[in-house]
Amino acid sequence: MKIHLIFVSLVLGKTMADECLTCDWKSNIHCGKVADGSCVFTALNRCQVERVSCRREQKKLKPFTEIVKGRCPKDKEKCAKM
Repeated sequence: MKIHLIFVSLVLGKTMADECLTCDWKSNIHCGKVADGSCVFTALNRCQVERVSCRREQKKLKPFTEIVKGRCPKDKEKCAKM
């Protein structure tokens, strides 16, 4: 029974994770902004911002509606890391 449970967990976990992009570690800082201005998220590159946006959607949170090159403003609240 334990083996079946582990297998199901791995398969379901992998399926959910595969819906979002897999990113490299190239450094090209980008900022993701939520439309209502509730929070911002700075990441190593655009792909990572898009991945976090995808994860936010999976968790029924608002995705980033604007992604810009550079760091996010420090006076805005930071979004939780997904």
